[in-house]
Amino acid sequence: MLIHATVTITGDEIARAACEARLRRLLSSQFLKDEVEEHHGADALCYDLKVEGGIPFPVFAQASQEFPALEFAAEWVNVAAGEKGKASIVNGRVAGQENERIATRAGEDHPVHVEVSPTGRLTLALTLFRVSREEWRGYALTATRDALLRVLRRLDTGAVDCYATEGEAEWARHWRGDIQAGVYEVKDVEPPIPIEGTVFQELDQLARTFTADWIWFSLDPHESIAIERERYARAGYDAANANVRSLKLHRMRADAGEGRPLLHSSLGADEQWIKDLVLATWAAEE
Repeated sequence: MLIHATVTITGDEIARAACEARLRRLLSSQFLKDEVEEHHGADALCYDLKVEGGIPFPVFAQASQEFPALEFAAEWVNVAAGEKGKASIVNGRVAGQENERIATRAGEDHPVHVEVSPTGRLTLALTLFRVSREEWRGYALTATRDALLRVLRRLDTGAVDCYATEGEAEWARHWRGDIQAGVYEVKDVEPPIPIEGTVFQELDQLARTFTADWIWFSLDPHESIAIERERYARAGYDAANANVRSLKLHRMRADAGEGRPLLHSSLGADEQWIKDLVLATWAAEE
């Protein structure tokens, strides 16, 4: 099982520098160097790990024992096992470990945001899950297009990166900017970055389950969408490439005022910024 973990190390600057050098040697000796990404800031060392089988606590425990004045904090997500957790490492020992269950399938078990204009046109449908302390993945649709998404946010600076697919299993579009300023630069990824097989399967399942629950497509077989087309016509809506299922739309209309956008969102307060980011970047290219 693939586990995504983040280990953050804080404390004295000189000790952190020495610890960073030591960890590079320890990770290399355990053949883990290629499975770790370093995202160090001015006040902390941050290691993002994607490993099979389990978190390499012994490596960080050894470093903690050699640098007892530094604070080691680990957070991890194991989507396959439906579990996430956190722990601190103090003087070589794992302490204060906490585990909790997370949702393991899409639909309402993952947060969703669905926004529809008063004319019935899909503005944005989004579902996502958190991979690690600074990474989220998800799937998004508008009335005319869809994409898999990968979002990275540096919690110390607020800098964000958003990657999107364009029809293939590869990250092809990239936005970078500051979430507070709301200004982003965009570029094509050249060459596109292939999505790892297990990651793509996870995202593909997320997309399939989400659309089965929320979306009908105008290119679906006629007999499977005849009722949806009839209900849209009765409501005075024009069908687009992607459309919210009429039963969902009916509930959203009941919650909205006359002439107002239709909205359903189960995003948490700490996830709203991702919706705003997607609207300002990928969805803005509609």
